[in-house]
Amino acid sequence: MGLWTKEQLRAFIKENNLVIAQDAQNALKNLFAETIQEMLEAEMDTHLGDELHEKAEKTCDQFP
Repeated sequence: MGLWTKEQLRAFIKENNLVIAQDAQNALKNLFAETIQEMLEAEMDTHLGDELHEKAEKTCDQFP
């Protein structure tokens, strides 16, 4: 069994309007990019601590 059930795969196909292989490739590329981004952010939070991340967000909020 894979990571997703058939129902989940069908829902993913429908939600992303996948018709051709290129559609699927693009959707999976985006999913992969989002997954890697979340993993990197989690690693940074673990490595640097939440305090530095929160400080950076506060600094960014000061600028329009």
